[in-house]
Amino acid sequence: MKLILSTASTTLAALLSLPAFAQPASTQNYPSKPVRVVVGFPAGGPADTMARMVGKKLSEQNGQSVIIENRPGANSFLAGEYVARSAPDGYTSWFASGSILSFSKQLYSKPLVDPDRDFALVVQAVSVPEVFVIHPSLPVKNMQELAQFATRRPAQLNISIITPGGIIHLGVEQFKLAAGIKMTNVQYKGAAPALVDIVGGHIEAALFDAPAIIGYLPSGKLRALAVASGERIKQMPQVPTTTEAGFPGVRVEGWYGIAVPASTPPDLIQRMNRQWNAAVRSPDTQALLTGIGAVPVGGSAEEFQAFRTAEGRKWGDLIRKIGLKLE
Repeated sequence: MKLILSTASTTLAALLSLPAFAQPASTQNYPSKPVRVVVGFPAGGPADTMARMVGKKLSEQNGQSVIIENRPGANSFLAGEYVARSAPDGYTSWFASGSILSFSKQLYSKPLVDPDRDFALVVQAVSVPEVFVIHPSLPVKNMQELAQFATRRPAQLNISIITPGGIIHLGVEQFKLAAGIKMTNVQYKGAAPALVDIVGGHIEAALFDAPAIIGYLPSGKLRALAVASGERIKQMPQVPTTTEAGFPGVRVEGWYGIAVPASTPPDLIQRMNRQWNAAVRSPDTQALLTGIGAVPVGGSAEEFQAFRTAEGRKWGDLIRKIGLKLE
């Protein structure tokens, strides 16, 4: 027993004698092999595109491959579950949507993952303005006219809902509540089929990520009525914000951030934060993201946590107000 205590004491003394800045070798050398970033949506969609844009710069900076792995399904919960069960070594990250990270616990009775318990936050990567659009055959030119048109035809106008319980769904409900109108929600599993239907005139209105619809506006296939964020988008400067359009309470911005397994060491999270910030804020990446209507963000892990909390509070209030609950 004395020998064991002596050995333990010697080991403890040796550890205490290490310099204060000493870090595990794995953290000092990170990344020393390819890094995997899991996206919970199909390849080719807005989330996948943005993840690849940032991942390309991250790979260039770190000298290691960044592998974008698509694991769609269950509103991206499957991707989150996979990452939560991965080794907490920084080599598997989740390009996570704001809807899962901020308010899924308030929306789902039995979510596959618990964002507070299962993950540590690294950085907010991008913000995505949402845009209200209509089929050009609809005889309205702005949001006020859309509300008036819907008032005269309760529940007759169809508006797409991309992923039930997602940020776009809640944004639509926020608008209907603010305008005091009824519209019929048409559910889609992704932006692609919803775009096909609204361009084809099968539904009248929609709320989309800006990157999804920018290419359809010059040809007149869609008409943009308002950007549901704090400022106008560079690629569509003529489109007013929802505040300018008379609905200041309608603010909808999708966002994506990097999350890792909850037990990931704090010093590794800080190292990852610096690397992701450098990639997101590089001139090359900023040009790519703003070119498709997205907004590079970055910042500290603490800032990301505070933002996530505020988003959860905001959308949680709406979820309770409209009585929305999903299984």
